[in-house]
Amino acid sequence: MAETTVCKNCGNAFSGKFCNNCGEKVYTDKDKSVKHLLLDGLHFITHLEGSFFNTAITLFKSPGKFSLDYCNGLRKKYFKPLSFFLLLVILYLLFPLSEGLNVSPHDHVTHSLYGKYAMGKATKVIQRRHWSDAEFGEAFRHASEKVSKFLLFLIIPVMALVSWAFSFKKCKYFHDNFVFSIEANSFFILWTFLIFPLIFRLIIYPLFPGMGENSDVYLTIINFCFFLIYLFFASKRFFGFSWWYSIIYALSFVFFLAVFFQYVYKFILFYITIHLI
Repeated sequence: MAETTVCKNCGNAFSGKFCNNCGEKVYTDKDKSVKHLLLDGLHFITHLEGSFFNTAITLFKSPGKFSLDYCNGLRKKYFKPLSFFLLLVILYLLFPLSEGLNVSPHDHVTHSLYGKYAMGKATKVIQRRHWSDAEFGEAFRHASEKVSKFLLFLIIPVMALVSWAFSFKKCKYFHDNFVFSIEANSFFILWTFLIFPLIFRLIIYPLFPGMGENSDVYLTIINFCFFLIYLFFASKRFFGFSWWYSIIYALSFVFFLAVFFQYVYKFILFYITIHLI
């Protein structure tokens, strides 16, 4: 007769190596060995490498396929969407190849919408801390670097709502638009802040050093063009749009993303950063 075990996690009585109620594993003395700990780490690394790179390759090779497969239940070979996005944000945090969305204090205090508010707040901090403008700028940039990257999570639900508004007749489930938003914004981060800055530094800039003076302008134009192309093919595959509606969808997605970054994201970034310094 099989030995009955009481699960330490949920209290369920069961037989076997895993609880049939919550899935908790029965750990023995063998599981407490250093060897087992190392094997667990090796399994995580190999699984991470396989599923992460497969997901990243799918994003570039077949735009929209990751979301389509995931929403249709084909999930085993892919990294979980939110985990994939989080890992990209961490990579961006560890390897800041581009200034990206880390806005300078000058851009905040001269902003057309909240510039006066930002100027007032900045002046109060400078006076309270007895800082020079240079010291304030350094402190602000240091705090803003971390905040700007983790605030990227805000774009997922916002752009999912935009996507849902433009695709409701084709895809009524917000969940599916949420997954597609993760894919689209994952591509945006992976290409805009990690891959293309590396290509620019290693290949483009050495060949065309004159671009360095206006590199931000060139980078922005090229990146948005690539993102538009990506959204065109991704939306066409995932939602089944016609080619002309895919163009409308892609342009609308990029437009609302730009508006969100310019007016909402920047203000939230400033508000949080100014209260951290």
